Amino acid sequence: MRYFAVVGRALGAFFTAFLLGVSLLPPFLRLLRRCHVEQSFRAREEVRGLADLHALKAHTPTMGGVCIWLATVLATLAWGKLNSLTLSALFVFSAFGAIGLADDLYKFFRHSSKGLSGRKKLLLEAVILIALLAGLRRWDLGLYRALHELWIPLSVTPLFCHIPTILAFAFAFLVISGSGNAVNLTDGVDGLAAGCSITTCCALTAVCLSVDRGGSPAVSGAAELAVLLMSLAGALLAFLWYNCQPARIFMGDGGSLAIGGLLGSAAFLIRQPFLLAVLGGVFVLEALSVLAQVYYFRWTGGRRIFRMAPLHHHFELGGWPESLVVGRFWIASLLFCAAGLALHFLPRL
Repeated sequence: MRYFAVVGRALGAFFTAFLLGVSLLPPFLRLLRRCHVEQSFRAREEVRGLADLHALKAHTPTMGGVCIWLATVLATLAWGKLNSLTLSALFVFSAFGAIGLADDLYKFFRHSSKGLSGRKKLLLEAVILIALLAGLRRWDLGLYRALHELWIPLSVTPLFCHIPTILAFAFAFLVISGSGNAVNLTDGVDGLAAGCSITTCCALTAVCLSVDRGGSPAVSGAAELAVLLMSLAGALLAFLWYNCQPARIFMGDGGSLAIGGLLGSAAFLIRQPFLLAVLGGVFVLEALSVLAQVYYFRWTGGRRIFRMAPLHHHFELGGWPESLVVGRFWIASLLFCAAGLALHFLPRL
C-alpha cells in the first residue's frame, strides 16, 4: 500500500506542477516582454551560419527557468515528505539555478551574449558540492558514508565500498556539475532540452521507486525523490507547451543548469550515476561533441569534427529542419531511457 501511496503522490505532484506552470508562465511571459528580457545569441553563430536559421528567435523572452523552479518546488512541498535525499537534491537544484540565473541577469544587464565565465561557474558549482557533502556529514552520516560506494549497472553489489573522500568529491563534481552543464549545452533549439529532460525524469523516477523497495543498492527514502522528479517533469511539460517550436519563451541558464543539477544529484544520491549516463544519453552525446570539437580543433590547428558543436547544431547546418532535429533527439532520448531501465531491472528479475 505504501508503494501505491508514493506513486499517487508522485502523480499528484506531476499534475500540480503542470497546472502551476501553465498558470505562472503567461503572466511571467508578459512581464519579460515588458522588461525586454530577450535571448542573446553568440557571435560565432553568425560566423558558422546559424544566424539565418535562428534570426526569428533574437527577441524571444528568456529566464523561463524561474517558473520551472517555482512550480517544481511548490508541487514538491505540497506532495512530498522532506528527507535528507530530497533536501539535498532541492539544495543543488536551487543553487545551480541561482548560478544560471545570475548568468542570465549578467547577460541582460550587459546586453551581451557572454555571461559568467566557465571557470567561475565551475568554481561556484564546486563550492555548492562541498557544502552539500559537508552538510550530509554533519546531519546524515549514514547517507554521507553510503555515497563513498561506487555502483555500476548490471551489478547487485558495489564495485568499491569505501572510496577516499577526495575521490568521492571529485566523482560527485563530475556527475552533478557534468550533468548540469550537459543539459545547458543541449538547450539550443526549441523544446530539445525540455523534452529530453522529461523522459529522463520519468525513467529516473522508476529507478528511485525500485531502490526504495529494497533493490540494489537499497536506498531508504528514495521514493521521495520520485515525487521531486515527477514535479520537475510536470513543470517541464507546462514549459514545453510554450517552448515547442516556435518557442515563445526560453528557459535560460537558470533553467537548464538547475534541471541538470537535479538529475545529477538525484542519480548520485541513489548511487546510480553511471545509469544516468545511459538514461541521459542525449545529454552525454551533446557534451562529448563539444569536448571532442574543442580538443580536436586545438590539436589539429583549426580543423573540426562537426560542422558546429553541440551536436544538434551539426545536424541543423547539415540541412535538417529544427523540428526534425528535436523529434529525432526525443526518440533517441526514449531509446536511451529504455536501455537504461533494462540495464537496471534485468539483473533484479
